[in-house]
Amino acid sequence: MLKVGQLLKFVSDLNPQNTPTRLSFYNFLRGFPHPEDVLTPELIEMFFNYCMDYPHWASNKQQLGHEVQFLLENFNSFYQQKFDLSPIRFPQNMQLIEIEHFSDLVDAVSSYIKTLCGENDKFRILPDQNKRAIAILLREDKSLEVRSFDRKFTIRNGQLEPLRNDLVLYYSSELELSNHHTHKIEVAPYITAQFRVVGDKVTGSLLRGYVFQKLQEMKNEPLQEQTRVLFPIKRLEQFFVDRRTDPYYQDLVSQLERTCSLIQQGDSEALKWSSIVLNKAETAVDNVFLGDKLMTLLVRDLRHAIGEYSRKNLSSSALSGDILTTQHLPEADEECLKITPLKEFDLTN
Repeated sequence: MLKVGQLLKFVSDLNPQNTPTRLSFYNFLRGFPHPEDVLTPELIEMFFNYCMDYPHWASNKQQLGHEVQFLLENFNSFYQQKFDLSPIRFPQNMQLIEIEHFSDLVDAVSSYIKTLCGENDKFRILPDQNKRAIAILLREDKSLEVRSFDRKFTIRNGQLEPLRNDLVLYYSSELELSNHHTHKIEVAPYITAQFRVVGDKVTGSLLRGYVFQKLQEMKNEPLQEQTRVLFPIKRLEQFFVDRRTDPYYQDLVSQLERTCSLIQQGDSEALKWSSIVLNKAETAVDNVFLGDKLMTLLVRDLRHAIGEYSRKNLSSSALSGDILTTQHLPEADEECLKITPLKEFDLTN
């Protein structure tokens, strides 16, 4: 069986910088699959689906399809026709549909999720601010899949199918990110993260834009420090994780309460790190814990405590300056008395 690495080398030898299509294909192969993965028609179709998510490629799907098809035919000739191209649906033959009404999106996602469910699996579809649909799929073994869908669909075998159907977080029955799966989420518009998690360390990469440029690479990094990935994960977890049991949420609440208390007691050391805690909490409220009353209240209290501390110190500094000036006045008077006054003006010059 042919490997992804063989196709990657073939494309690399063709100088992929020469055309946007070739560069996109090369970056995709280098960024998402592993070189030792088996080369499959499904992987090629995944590339096309990713491309069709971008207005640029949706408008140029003929060029995209024909150039990649020509490239694959040459690759196949080089390897004695070992890669079957017949199952691949090229973008010039794809129909793209963007669902307008959110209720229709929920119905379409529900129909698709049913095709993934076993007899004893359960699922629920939830809106994420009516911009995308979040499907939470509970498997029979109590493991969990959290899938994200936007409004773009295609037609396959007469049925609606999400254009991007691989944006999934996998959880164990203990609601921990699975060590046995590759996770994939969209962390921002047109930025996709693919990663694996072992313990609290993450390894993976972020790809951006219609040429799939590698934006960031993570190699066994602490997940808590990778906020570009952590915040979108926490944003999805709010749909099924109780915040009272979420260690990240509880730790942030604890930091806010402790910092605010220390500043109110006049602790100058706490003021040094207060801005870091405040910025982290404000970002979390804006991007993760939307509308959380406790977090919003604690952020407001900390901001107020910092302001009060600064005003008190400013008032104390001004008062000290006034006292110092007053204390210097008598000395200034004494110096003035030491100057001999002029008795008459010398007008000779």
